[in-house]
Amino acid sequence: MTPRTPRSRRTLLALLGAGIAFAGVLIAPAAHAADSSLSIDATSIRTDETVTISFDAGESVHDRNWVGIYRDGATPGGPASLDWRYVPEANGDLTWGPSSRDGWTRNTALMGAGEYDIYLLEDDGYGILAGPIDLTVTAPATEPPHPPAEPKPAVDGVSELNVLTFNVWHGGTQVADGAQQIADIIEQTDADVTFLPEVGDAPSQVSALLGYDHLTATDTGIVSRYPIVSTDTVGRWWSKAVIDVNGTEVVVYGGHLEYRWYTTYLPRGYGGEIHGDWPEGWDTWDKLDAPVTDVEQILAANAQSGRPDAAAELVSDIDAERSAGRIAVVGGDFNEPPSQDWTAATADLFDHNGVVIPWQTTQTLLDGGLVDAFRTVHPDPAANPGFTWPSDNALFPTSSLTWAPEADERDRIDYILATPDERLSIDGSTVVGPQSTIVRNERVVDDSADEIFTPDAVWPSDHKAVLANFSICDDGCGTPEPEPVATVELGASSVVAGGSVTIQGDGFAPDAALRVELRSTPVPIGAVTSNGTGAFRLAVTIPAATAPGVHSIVVIDPAGAETSATITVTAAPGGGQPGEGQPGAQPGGGATAQGNVGDDSLASTGADSAPFLIGALLLLAAGLALVVIRRRRRA
Repeated sequence: MTPRTPRSRRTLLALLGAGIAFAGVLIAPAAHAADSSLSIDATSIRTDETVTISFDAGESVHDRNWVGIYRDGATPGGPASLDWRYVPEANGDLTWGPSSRDGWTRNTALMGAGEYDIYLLEDDGYGILAGPIDLTVTAPATEPPHPPAEPKPAVDGVSELNVLTFNVWHGGTQVADGAQQIADIIEQTDADVTFLPEVGDAPSQVSALLGYDHLTATDTGIVSRYPIVSTDTVGRWWSKAVIDVNGTEVVVYGGHLEYRWYTTYLPRGYGGEIHGDWPEGWDTWDKLDAPVTDVEQILAANAQSGRPDAAAELVSDIDAERSAGRIAVVGGDFNEPPSQDWTAATADLFDHNGVVIPWQTTQTLLDGGLVDAFRTVHPDPAANPGFTWPSDNALFPTSSLTWAPEADERDRIDYILATPDERLSIDGSTVVGPQSTIVRNERVVDDSADEIFTPDAVWPSDHKAVLANFSICDDGCGTPEPEPVATVELGASSVVAGGSVTIQGDGFAPDAALRVELRSTPVPIGAVTSNGTGAFRLAVTIPAATAPGVHSIVVIDPAGAETSATITVTAAPGGGQPGEGQPGAQPGGGATAQGNVGDDSLASTGADSAPFLIGALLLLAAGLALVVIRRRRRA
């Protein structure tokens, strides 16, 4: 969710009360002023040269008119300018070069070779007074090009496609030698395609270091080990490239969606720069009087961000590409959590404050037929939240990494999605970055079930990245049978010491010899063999000497894997020692009877002595009766 413009600039705007109409960002810029002008003395320079920019504001002179340098094709008010400075004079000349920049305020790294647009803009806003003027920057002839990287070869008709989504925080400029750090991380993750939101000049620099192909279009760049055969954009937010994966065409889309209207902060009690007719404070990043839990209102504000519309526009383009026979992969920083993560299971976690929210942007993509790679591999959002924002970064104070310092603002807002296809399989997905995150302005080590890969490099971002591992199969990948998940259910949640309880299991290997123990101190209480489908049913006796309290019944398979369920053991009635008066219960007792699902009889552990006792009493009574009869006859 990192902002598109520098914090210093936003702070200055707030302090001066400039009253800029931020909502105007979403509409076309103002028409050019007729009497304003902009020119340059050279249309092409090398990275070690400079250009003179001449401007004249005409009648539109303001203290905060400014000149901005943008990536070619970027529109002021969309992605942030790459470089800018104020020009309060009516007219004058400026000198600019990638390595000679007195008076300029860079938003990105040393700007290398590429195509740029120069604008004269009005009064700290995005009204265009003059421009764009095209400027080409080329590399000096002395810079040797990196040899092109070879695509990974297919093995038995299967090609590996590892995809990384990596917000690089103003083009990697927040750390020294950022482009090299990004390149190192790409190499260590073995990423074949990398989406780079907050693009800056990172794609061209990183691709030069790796010998990869690259695209810089919107605020998300794409770097690819596989050849890029064509490029385009989808609307304002999506960069698009078709890559050749050993003969299979895959269309990849990278996006960095609107960071304002950040409505995921509302339930956490913070504003999210939500402009429009909304309650006081929503248009700030400040703490609110109370959390907002009205889901209908939250979703209405979220729709105004334009993110759901951008997702719908993308789905339409993907439909056309799928009709042409291409596989589609989507990645980027969406600045919105997924609908799969704000569920009933997480309603009381991570400062969700009890709300369940079907966030529209990801839901639009899911409804459009895409699948979320991370959530496919890790379906439980409580156990594997996959947080990417905010990330810790040891080089920066926490105040530079958090926007809601008194809340748990963690969310998964960076994604990789793909279209289901018989030629594609999802083989894995993991979070990449530091092991720690920021919670309530404190550095906190991640304690979830997520396995976070930490590269050996200086981390250049305030986001974590996400990696997805795909296979592209010439003849179809097939759908492997999912591994069965063993489960154990008990017939009751509590049992008296010395009493019996029924265990029912499923998802075990067929015909497996299973052992059953009572824990925490392991006590064998039974054994059973699963049937042909991996299921079983078994009755076990809880030892009479078992102390009252919560215990575990653990089923152990031949490989030593354990599946458990908890049970509460209560003391036997009568106030005696545990197990007193319980038929057939001896301290530490157990049995090993086997039972199978489908058998009418229920396997049990231990013998019931009551039938034998009753039989003995009947025989004794019969004997006494015979004695009495014989005595009467004698009399």
